Amino acid sequence: MRFKLVAALLALGMATVTFTSCGDDTPDKGFELTSYLDGNYTPTDDACHLSAILNGEKVSEKASVTFHTRDLQTGSMVLNNLFEGYASVKIEEFTLVQETEGESVRLTFAGTHQVDETLRFSYSGYVVYGKLYIEFNME
Repeated sequence: MRFKLVAALLALGMATVTFTSCGDDTPDKGFELTSYLDGNYTPTDDACHLSAILNGEKVSEKASVTFHTRDLQTGSMVLNNLFEGYASVKIEEFTLVQETEGESVRLTFAGTHQVDETLRFSYSGYVVYGKLYIEFNME
């Protein structure tokens, strides 16, 4: 009996915990997924849901955002199929601020981004496990 108890305790002690991200096993170009918040968020994916607004309107179901953070303090995003005429726009190194609401913790962010002479926008939003909320306004 004592042997069975010791064996069970050893088995529990050797168990590992694995966090999975919202991405598949093939990250987008230039990203190495390392955070449980990392991944490709889309409006049609319940596990990695994107809720995005562009100038007051919901984005197309073809839109997606690949979100990445190494340290939960800075983030990067690749915006796909969000802006007409731009297949992909990358925003690098924006500040993430941790906010606590009840027992929930989320990382908020905001900024402006200049792509070229014709595309400049502001953005603000937050990410929690499995959900990315973001609003874009053209300037």
